[in-house]
Amino acid sequence: MLQEKLEQLVKILEKQELEDSLQDTKLYHELFAAYLYLDDLVNARFLWKRIPVAVKNGNQELEHMHKIFQCLCKNEVVELYKLLDNFKWSRSVAEIMYELKDKIRMDTIELIGHAYTSIFENVFGEMTNLTQDMIEDTCKRLDWEIQDGPQPRLILPKKPVADRVSVLNAEDQLQKLTSFVSFLEN
Repeated sequence: MLQEKLEQLVKILEKQELEDSLQDTKLYHELFAAYLYLDDLVNARFLWKRIPVAVKNGNQELEHMHKIFQCLCKNEVVELYKLLDNFKWSRSVAEIMYELKDKIRMDTIELIGHAYTSIFENVFGEMTNLTQDMIEDTCKRLDWEIQDGPQPRLILPKKPVADRVSVLNAEDQLQKLTSFVSFLEN
């Protein structure tokens, strides 16, 4: 839902940027934040290049967003969380930046579920910016196993059920192929 709202906001702001000759910093803040949330790093990069130097100079929020952009490009999630947490965002972009942090966390957890068979608890915490209690709650919610033992404990993610590929036997595949070919011939 937020994704759709931001896509609409981007269209409006891009149109507004083209029509207005005024250099409104709020417009650039909102557009840059929306690009970051939508993971549209190419447009974020070009926006950064076309923002007038007079607007960029001394604008800490835009400079901070640019650092976040650089972290996203380099996939430096630990630094990214620090940048998102340690800045007082203006009201116009605070919600977007909070949602960006949450989205990155959820994407990282999903990636870990797909790509890892095991991961140490401290590494998982750094990658997701979660506390010890939050890690345990997340693992319980996702039905991931945390092995007992000395710190750091080992987390065993389980692949999501939807990702398990159903295997068709050879006869079913042959039947589907035959029906497809006969459909194309008729």
